Amino acid sequence: MLIDQFDFDNPFTAEEFVEYDESEITAEMISDEEILKAVLPNNQEKEEDEEVPLPPISYNEAIESYDKIILYLEQQENDFDVKKEDLKYIKKLRKDALKLRFISARQINLDKFIK
Repeated sequence: MLIDQFDFDNPFTAEEFVEYDESEITAEMISDEEILKAVLPNNQEKEEDEEVPLPPISYNEAIESYDKIILYLEQQENDFDVKKEDLKYIKKLRKDALKLRFISARQINLDKFIK
């Protein structure tokens, strides 16, 4: 009776008001996985970024790069505050790369492949 006292164009009955939620169209419940995908940060993009391997660099390329860096630092000695220890360390890295290139170029006995 109270609803009828309001001046509505399309008044609800009390029964329609109480049962309104049941008549409403609802979507299906989404799965737990879909909820987690929506809530958690997007880990898939991070995994895709991590999966991309860096291109391999050969020993020759690394040694050539060390040579260029050493030459550059020696030429720019006045412009940069390059300590001798830093330059020695870069030369040591170059020497290590030369050593690894030599070790990797050793001839392998065929006996290792026959077993």
